[in-house]
Amino acid sequence: MVATSLDTVEKKNPKEEIMKAALRLFTEKGYFNTSIADIRQLADVSTGTIYHYFKNKEAIAEALFEEVVHSLEDSIREIRKLNNAFERLRAIVELFFELTENEPEIMRFIVVVRHQEFLGNRPSLSLSPPFQKLTQIMEEGIRAGELRRMDPIVASGVFYGTVARMIQLRLEGVLEKRLDWYLLDTWTAIWRALSP
Repeated sequence: MVATSLDTVEKKNPKEEIMKAALRLFTEKGYFNTSIADIRQLADVSTGTIYHYFKNKEAIAEALFEEVVHSLEDSIREIRKLNNAFERLRAIVELFFELTENEPEIMRFIVVVRHQEFLGNRPSLSLSPPFQKLTQIMEEGIRAGELRRMDPIVASGVFYGTVARMIQLRLEGVLEKRLDWYLLDTWTAIWRALSP
């Protein structure tokens, strides 16, 4: 039998296609303005396929949230192995900026989507493990004298607020250049606010 191009086409994973479609739609239209029919159409799967993998739209959003949180937690766990607060915090800025350029929909999901719309009473993103690790980095840096003496939550707010604003400006198209072009200025502003 002669092989055709159809024989060599790699089959897509329906669950991954559903998640990718939902990610795109949640960040473009919002959680409440996205329907299962929208996800089905963009993912190019049947409604039955969606319900095979997920109980409802909320379950899709929760799965996305958990995947993003788990991935960030793994990255920040590795960054915590660096030598000091300066290196750790700068590496986190670089991570977020790189994600914004390479995975903008994921960063839109982190920065723009209103997670409480589907999380209900569960803890928000700011209380999730990766962001708790960020606060722990602040606590460790303050105790070691590497960071200014201040409430670690305030330090985290100064840090993440600056980073999130730069990401938001890039995602909105206000910043035309890649975020790595702004890295030195952003990092310098953060470090001046946090250094002893």
